Amino acid sequence: MAEPMGEKYDRYAMRTDRWLAALALVFLFVWSGRIIFANSIPVGLNNTLLAVQFWIWLVFLVDIIIRTVISKKSWRYLWTHPIDVIAVLVPAARPLKVLTTFTQSAAFATTKGRMQTMQAVGMSVVLLLWIGSVAVLSAERNVDDSAINTFGDALWWAIVTVTTVGYGDFAPVSVEGRIIAVIMMLLGIALIGVVTASVAAAFVRLTSAGDELDDEQREQLRHDELMERIARLEEKLDAVTERDRSEPQ
Repeated sequence: MAEPMGEKYDRYAMRTDRWLAALALVFLFVWSGRIIFANSIPVGLNNTLLAVQFWIWLVFLVDIIIRTVISKKSWRYLWTHPIDVIAVLVPAARPLKVLTTFTQSAAFATTKGRMQTMQAVGMSVVLLLWIGSVAVLSAERNVDDSAINTFGDALWWAIVTVTTVGYGDFAPVSVEGRIIAVIMMLLGIALIGVVTASVAAAFVRLTSAGDELDDEQREQLRHDELMERIARLEEKLDAVTERDRSEPQ
C-alpha cells in the first residue's frame, strides 16, 4: 500500500500527474524517434528534438524537487518513489509509473483491483519492450561486432529477453547494452510473477466465489436463505394441519 505523503502533496499530485504523464509520452516519442531514425533525421530537427528532451527533463527535475519539499515524509519521498527518481536519471522510463498500480491497496483485493493490475501489467510489458528496444539499439548500433543494428533486431531481442527465452541469435556486446539486458530480465521475471499471481487469484476466485461478497451482500444472502427455509417450514406445517383436519375423529 502506498505510503501517505500529506494533503498538500495529494493536491499537487492531483493537479500535475496527468500533465506529467503526457509529457512523459512526448519525451518517449521524441527520444525514440531520434534513435530509430538517427541515420535519416536532419540535423536541425535533431537539435530541436534534443531541446524538447532537455526542457521535459528539466520539468521532471523541478517536479521531484517540489514533491520532495512538500511531502510529509520529506526526503523519505525519494526512497519510497523510485520510479520518479529514475525518471530524472532516465526520463524515457517515466511512463513505467503505471507500475505503481501494483502498490494500491485494491490490487488483488477485489475484482476491480485485479483488473487494474492486469491492465497495468499489459501496459508495462508494452512500455518495457519499447523502452528496452530503443535503449539497446542506442547502445549497440555503433559498436563493432554487434548484431543489433536495426529497430527490428532490437525489438526481437527485447521480446526474447523479457520472456526469458533467450534464443541467443542477438545479444548485446557493450557494457551499456548488457546492463540494459540485466534490467529487462529482472523486470521481465517480476512481470511474469505478477501474471502468474493474477491467474492463480482468478482460479481461487472461481472456487470461492462467495468470498468476494461484501458484508451487506453476505447479510442479504443469509436473510434470503433464512426466509426460504421459513417458507418451506410453513408449507410443511400447512400440509400437516390440513391432513389432521381431513382425518376422521
